[in-house]
Amino acid sequence: MTTLGNIIGSSLEEEFAEFDLTEIQQVLGRLQNTDAIDLAHAELLQQQAIRGADILSEYLGKLVKMVGYLEAKVNSVKNKAALNYEHPTARTTSDMKKWYAESAPEVEVEQIKLAKARASKMVLEKKYDILIKCHHSFKEIAQGMRRTIVGHNVPSSMSSPDW
Repeated sequence: MTTLGNIIGSSLEEEFAEFDLTEIQQVLGRLQNTDAIDLAHAELLQQQAIRGADILSEYLGKLVKMVGYLEAKVNSVKNKAALNYEHPTARTTSDMKKWYAESAPEVEVEQIKLAKARASKMVLEKKYDILIKCHHSFKEIAQGMRRTIVGHNVPSSMSSPDW
């Protein structure tokens, strides 16, 4: 049994830099340099694009979970830094605590992690969009090829919906 927990993982901080994008890059390379030569080939290219998008959707789920966790962690670390700050020579004001919390080294570490996770998510979302667009492009090519095959012309009322 495969559960959603298996897909998104149980760890709150994923090693997203270690996500294996080899298959994704191979699929994108093949799709970029390949023209569909017949109906079966166009359908194969559609399947490859969907396979790549499927892999990316799992990675994106992990990143969405991690970005949410890191946003909460940044806020928590900021709050803790503000609460614990005491000016060494003067009376500590709330503005001083706020400014310290914005620039505390421990907050900066967490903000960098969050920035990397957001950037990784953006890259994967762009690759996902490209794969979905490729899938739809090859789907249109396949539909055009089907129209040219004798005996394969399905009336428009019976054709499958565009998903």
